Parts: sequence; C-alpha cells; structure tokens
Amino acid sequence: MKLHVSSFMSKLIWFGLLLGTFPVIVLGIFSYYTASSTLQTKMYESNQQMLQQTELRIEQLLRLIDYSAIQYMNQPRVITALRENMQSDASSVRSVHDLIDGMNTLLSSELGAMNMELISLTNKWSVSDTGLTTLSDSEMREFDHLVNDPRTSFWIASPSAMMLVKKIPAFSSNPTGLIILSIPQYEINKLITRDKKSHVLVMNDTRFVFAGNDATVLGKQFDVLPYGGKLISATDAQGYYSTRTSKERVGISYLKSAYNGWIYVSIISIDELNKEYQDIGWFTIIICLSILAVALLISYLGSRKMYKPIRRLYEAVRSSPEFDGLEVTKDEFEFMNERFRGLLQQEHQLLQEMQGQSYQIKEYFVFKLFQSDTDKAEIHDKLELFEHPLRWKDMSVMSIQIDTLAGTRFQEQDRDLLMFALNNMVSELIDKEYRLLPVVMGESQVTLIGSSVSESHQFKAFLDAKAQHIMSMVKQYLELKISIGFSRVFNDVKDIRIAYKESLSALNYRMKLGEESILFIEEVQPDQEVPQNYPDVLEQQLLDALKVADREQTSKLLPQIIATIASDERTHEAYFMSFIRLLLQILQAIKDAGVNPNRLYVAEQELFIQLFNLKTAKQVEQWFQYTVVAPIVEHLEQRRNVQYQSISVEIIRMIESGFDTDLTLEVCARRMNYSPNYLTKVFRKETGINFSEYLSEYRMKMAKKWLVETDMKISEIAEKLKYNTSANFIRYFRKLEGCTPGQYRENYLNN
Repeated sequence: MKLHVSSFMSKLIWFGLLLGTFPVIVLGIFSYYTASSTLQTKMYESNQQMLQQTELRIEQLLRLIDYSAIQYMNQPRVITALRENMQSDASSVRSVHDLIDGMNTLLSSELGAMNMELISLTNKWSVSDTGLTTLSDSEMREFDHLVNDPRTSFWIASPSAMMLVKKIPAFSSNPTGLIILSIPQYEINKLITRDKKSHVLVMNDTRFVFAGNDATVLGKQFDVLPYGGKLISATDAQGYYSTRTSKERVGISYLKSAYNGWIYVSIISIDELNKEYQDIGWFTIIICLSILAVALLISYLGSRKMYKPIRRLYEAVRSSPEFDGLEVTKDEFEFMNERFRGLLQQEHQLLQEMQGQSYQIKEYFVFKLFQSDTDKAEIHDKLELFEHPLRWKDMSVMSIQIDTLAGTRFQEQDRDLLMFALNNMVSELIDKEYRLLPVVMGESQVTLIGSSVSESHQFKAFLDAKAQHIMSMVKQYLELKISIGFSRVFNDVKDIRIAYKESLSALNYRMKLGEESILFIEEVQPDQEVPQNYPDVLEQQLLDALKVADREQTSKLLPQIIATIASDERTHEAYFMSFIRLLLQILQAIKDAGVNPNRLYVAEQELFIQLFNLKTAKQVEQWFQYTVVAPIVEHLEQRRNVQYQSISVEIIRMIESGFDTDLTLEVCARRMNYSPNYLTKVFRKETGINFSEYLSEYRMKMAKKWLVETDMKISEIAEKLKYNTSANFIRYFRKLEGCTPGQYRENYLNN
C-alpha cells in the first residue's frame, strides 16, 4: 500500500503557514462580501423556513376546509336534496334542517369563523346557516362565472375573505349544484408569522396580494410594488433575489405552493441587517490577527501532532477486509471521506427501510395482542408509541369471514386478495378513533373496536350498526356474502386474546343461523349444556337407503337429518360432533357393504378436515350430499347393475340348458345360493318379465323350431317341454301364435 505521509504533512505545514500569513489580507478584502453572502444565505434559509411554516399552517386549514366540503357534498342527504325542489314552506323543513345540521357538524372550531352555502343550480335555491333561500334568475346569474369556470374545485381570493367553490357532482361538465365555503381574511392573517424585521405577503396565481402582515400593500398587484418586478420572470418553485428601491436595498424570498399555486413572499431590508453585522466584521479581523500570530508559531509542530490521530483513524478504516490487497492512491482524507459517505448512505437507506416497515411493526403488534398474553404495561407503552393511547371504556373484537365463494365471480385463489380488500374497506368504514389497526389473520379479518360511551348497550348498538354497514358495502362493491362475529364487551386490555377467540367462536354459530349473520357470542352461545337429541331413526333410514343405493330416499332423508341437528340449541362443538357421528356411521355402513372408502375418496382423514372447514348447515348438507353420499350411491348402483346382470345371465343359461326339465325358480335359487324373491326382483328388473314367462317363451321358441326342423310328433314335443297333456300345449300355442302346432307346421311346409 502506497502512503502519502510526507505529501500530506507538507500540505498541513503549508496550509498552516498560509493560514497564518494571508488571513488578514484575505479577510480584509473579502470580509464584507463574505459577511454579506453569509447574511443573505442565512436570511434566505430563515425566510424559507418561515414561508414554509406559513404555507403549512395556511394549507393545513385550506385542506381541512376542502376535505370538509368533500365530506359534506358526498353525503346522501346532500345529493338527495339537490334533486328536490325545496320551497320556503313546511314541506322542506326537515330537509333544510338536515342540511344545516350537516353544515354545523363540519363547521367545527378547528375551521375558525367560516360560512358555508349550498346552492342548487337546477331548482334555484340555496341553504346556509341562516336557512333556505329561493334564488331569482338575476341572483342565479351571479353564479354563472363560477359555473363556467373549467375547474371543478378552486379558491377565490379577495382582501376581505377567501372562498372555496366546489361543483356538484365533482368532475361533471354539467353540475347541478355548488358548495361555497368562505373564511374571513383575518383568519388567514392570523396564521402568518409576525416579524418586525420582515414583511410576509400571500398572493394568488395572478399576483394579487390578498393577505399579509403589511396592510399597506393588501389588495394590490405585486408587480406594481417597488420590489415586485423581478418575480414575474422567476420560474422556480422557490427562490431569492435582491433589488433596490428608492429608499433601501431589500431581499425577496418567495415560495410557490404546489397545492393551489399561491405565492408566499418575505421582504426584508438588507441595509438594516448589514448595520447589525458590521461589528461582527471588525471582530473577525481582530480574531484573524490573533490567529496569525499563533499559527506562525505552531504551524510545524501542530501539523505533525495533528497528523497522528488522522493516521490512526485512517488505519482503522483501512483495516476493513474489503480493502485487503487494494492499493490506495488517494490521501487519507479523501479515502475516509468516501468511506464515511458510503456509511451515511447505508444509514439513510436503513432508515428508509425502517420507516417503510413501520406499518408491518404495528401490524405485528396487533397480531401479538390477539394471539398471545402480553404484559399490560407493555401494551400501553406500545399503544402510546403508535399514537393510540386506547382510553376506551368498552371494547370488543370483531372478526369477519367470507361465507362462500360459490356463485360469485371469484375463485379460491382470489381469497387472499379479497381479504386484503375487505381489510381496506374496514379501515375506511370505521374511524381510527374507534379501532386499532385492522389485520387479516388466516381466513378472518380481525379488528379491535372501542368506544368511550357511557352505556354498554349503546356500544353494542354501535357495533351492530357498523357491522350492518360493512356487510352492505361488501355486498354492494364485492358482491360477497360475509358474516361478522363479536366477542363479549370487555374493558381490560388483558382480555383481548380471549375476546379474539370468542369472536371466532361466534362465527361458528352460523351453523344454525346461516350465511350473512351478525353474531354476538353472548347471544348465540348456550348458557349451559343441554341434552342433545340425535336423529337415530332418520340416520338408520338413511343408512338403509344407502345400502340399496336408493338415491331418491337419501336425497330426502339427508336434509331432514342436517336440519334436525342444526335446529337444536347447542354449542358449535356439539354440532360438529353430531356431524362427525353421521360421517362415521356412513363410512362404517359402506365398509359393512364391502366397499373400501379409499376407492371413493382420496383419504378418510381428508373428509374430516373438509367437514371442519364448513360454516353453515346449508354447506354441510351440500357437502354430505355431493361429496360423501353421491359417490357411495353411484358406486353401489354400478356394483348392483353388474351383479344383477351376471345373475340374469346365469338364470338364462340355466333356462337354455334345462328347459326340457322340471326347471323352476326355486331350483335356480338353490343352485345360485340366492332367495327366490331376490332372484325374481333381479331377473324382472334386468329382462322386464318374470322367470316363468321367460321360460314359457323359450320353450315355445324351441317348440316352433322342432315343428319346422324335425318330424317329432306334437305329443312328443309337449311331453319333452314338460306340458301335462298335449291339449294344454296346443291351447297355449294357439293363444300365442293364433293357430295350432299342426297348422303352424303345415303353413311352414306350404310356404
């Protein structure tokens, strides 16, 4: 590694000598200019800070007014009122009263002395805090310049007041109403910094001065003032320039607002400031002369001594592993400057990442509140840190779950995105003062809600109203069915984790109440354990129907069983125990029938997992019907059809081989080890006729074959086919063919 020790030491020595030799000359020449430049810089920075503070205070008020106007104009009662032709009579009293109440609510003490007026352009009336006024055509023409203005929301300035004009509806080329909020100019002036050394002015985008702490220039165009000409050519968002008037030299600092285009100007006298700082110039010269004497004495020794800590610091920085083997050609200060700059950049980047993770930290804290026991003091400390002291009298945990995605435009893979949207809607629909940060936990959106109302029943009514509002908004915008569960009302933050579990438990009682339910745990949870009635008779009938694959009977009995279980007053655990019992009985029944459940389902345990994920009795019924019962019935039907077919084929084979014997259904049953009744049912279902009819038809078929192919006598044929007499055979033959056996043979031979 190549070091520049001697070079750097030389720089230090020469710098000391130059510092001791020439400071008097240099400071003597440039003292005035340096002081002046420093003064202007400090003045500019100070004025810019003052202007920024003034801009912040004023625009905070303006934005608050703008937000209040938007909040008011978007209220349903305002939109409805603009469509009404209100008159100064009793019919419009309620509407006017509602509009004025809304105005009074928005015109809070934070907005100062502000007036508000709502104007209907279509029905020609206006409402203000003084009441309803019907407007004439001439009065309506006074608003034409506001309506024709291409902007939908703008401020109008005058020396006496500021007015915010907003068109209703927003962004419409043909507005139906106007809302005008005016605030006296003195309210603006109160927000302007008072400083004896400078004047602060505020003007609009046309350079009209409408506010400031210099009353002599209010109401004038800034361009005509002695110091206002140069501002016209200024294009920067902020800046500074100096100019000379007929009396003195002044410095002008200006700042343009990105919000409304207003320009904030500070005017300060440079000549007055220079007088105050002349003593500083003389003092500087004296100090420089003193430094000269000292610097000449200690230049060499001081430089050498000063270099030692620099060298140690350099070695410490240079010892980092990333610089091993690298040759450094820069001097120590340049090297350390680059190294420190990199460290500062890393620190700045880390700070930005920490700020970006602030939301995640708050979210993690809320997760911790719901899921673990947290020390009470720690909870209050963290809430104070997050600017939410939690001084609520009553609290409750609200959990929201999507009932089902079936029948919607969404798929299961959209669930996470839907929960994120639902979480955002809750954040918007419940004010921050009534909730902690809403979070998504699994398939639930969870929010801690609190209030300082005096009565618990009022708080519960508040919760119910919020739940209904959230449910309606979700159905309107997302077209989803949701259910909302609430815990018991509590007042100790240590109970948050228990309350979270109660809210989830409340949602489990959808099993009885169905979808789109608002469930309070104290209302839906039984007070005590009561004996549960299980539909044993219906269950046995269902199992019998399953064994014979009776699809119609199973479809009829299953809803009755589910409805009977769901209608009982029981805990949600008891509901699922009954459903699990039903599932186990069905699985055992098909095993008894010789069916392996693994042939019908992926795995038995998967059925229980699916069952526990169901939320309502309707979902349970459909799941049993289509997931559990339908595959069983289909499998048994297929097996039965195959079995029936093989039995019928065997009976037909026996008939074809033993038709000339004393063959009966009982004989076939003994050979096949089945009951005669069962064979009768199976054979008739497969062939459409009973056993005796099929045997008689086959014997008649063989009789006609022998009549035309052999010379056997009719009596021999009758005997071979086991007819008691030839007459019986002839009678039965004539009944089927319309002629006797002899005629049948004769007709065949003749043809």
